[in-house]
Amino acid sequence: MADNINVDPGTGVGAVPVATDDVGGVQYQIIKIVTGGDGVATPLSNAAPLPISDAGGSVTVDGTVAVTGTVAVTGISSTAPDRGAGATTSQTLRVSIASEQVDGSEYETVAASQTDQVIGPTGATGDFLSAVLVIPATTAPGVVTSKDNTTAVISWPGGTLPSVIPFTIPVGANSVNGAWKITTGANVSVFASGNFT
Repeated sequence: MADNINVDPGTGVGAVPVATDDVGGVQYQIIKIVTGGDGVATPLSNAAPLPISDAGGSVTVDGTVAVTGTVAVTGISSTAPDRGAGATTSQTLRVSIASEQVDGSEYETVAASQTDQVIGPTGATGDFLSAVLVIPATTAPGVVTSKDNTTAVISWPGGTLPSVIPFTIPVGANSVNGAWKITTGANVSVFASGNFT
């Protein structure tokens, strides 16, 4: 059976052709889509494409979508990471990290037998303690305790050592309770590095 059929609407004008598609002997009517509100019927075209709305939800697209023209993107923070310069196919991501989170350029020494020495001129919440270099004076040094204000975070018990070679205790943390404080026992001093207030 061929496509398209004639249909008599019963208005006295006779049969009129109706576009159909023959699928296995069954005629499926071909219908054009129009858009618009009440009283409006706009045929789809390049100038009036089919509108798509997520109705406040989300739209998932599988596969590859070719985009031309300008795409407006909302909801991205003004401090979003910058992909930086490069080819349009570049996938390099440039991220800015606050210096207080990684910087270890400041330091303070703590002599032996000190109690809760504040690290930094005044010390404050958010100070970054990168590492603590423990410097034994003898092979039997005392303890070393690092505190986030009054909360002990790392405590090295001291005791008997095979040598007096200095060693590092990595910390890599920002204080949340106040200034960093370090207590040293007898025969042991400390070199604390980080970013301090």
